Amino acid sequence: MCIAAMINEEHVLDEAERHPATVPAAGPTQPPAIVGVYGAIGIALAIASTWAFLVLADEVPEHGWMVRLDLAVTTWLQVHGTERGESACVFISLFGGNLLAAAAVAYVIFLMRQRRWQRACVFAVTVGGGSLLNVLLKTLFHRGRPEYATEFHMVSWSFPSGHAMASMIFYGLLGRWTSRDCPSYRGAIWTIAVALIAAIGFARVYLGVHYISDVVAGYIAGFVWLVTCVTAGRVALRRRILASAAAQPAKAARSLNA
Repeated sequence: MCIAAMINEEHVLDEAERHPATVPAAGPTQPPAIVGVYGAIGIALAIASTWAFLVLADEVPEHGWMVRLDLAVTTWLQVHGTERGESACVFISLFGGNLLAAAAVAYVIFLMRQRRWQRACVFAVTVGGGSLLNVLLKTLFHRGRPEYATEFHMVSWSFPSGHAMASMIFYGLLGRWTSRDCPSYRGAIWTIAVALIAAIGFARVYLGVHYISDVVAGYIAGFVWLVTCVTAGRVALRRRILASAAAQPAKAARSLNA
């Protein structure tokens, strides 16, 4: 019964996210849990992912098995790569770089024009904060790029991959929202999102501008940040619903006393 009530509460939050105007009338009858059942699962996955990131990061300076795999994969791709493949990967990389940045700005403007302030705020903090976090992590680990990256005049550090991290955050968040708004197309939406995220990561390794561990670390860091921001947004929305529900009886009482 408790789990069923928590899942029902998550449905209330989903509806409130899609239709903010219904928030005052959608308050739960019981005080909501701090993060909810889905949030608890997300936090558990984020903790496990953080551990995996730290293990991966520890392998880099130790020149262990991960570094040997990095060199083997990068060298093989450079030897067997083609000009056509490189051109395709340069194009795919745009969806994790300049095109992604332009789409993010356009989407925030769209949300603001729709007066969906909750989503606009969560989106801006998640995507913008993720970019700042990536810069911080790159500075912290200051891992050099593969030797083949000189062709592209890269100026930032390699670990973790900014394209991989940004794509995980942007397409992950977009996939979450659009799949909930359009449940009939949930499978297709997530298939496209996952395929695009994977293609961007592969493209960065194919071009020789990142090691495979850079990309994996970018995915992990992006997932942890995404889960953290989504959970925080849900907590804020849950508190807003509870406050609105609590205000209803007080408003009714004032009307009766008037």
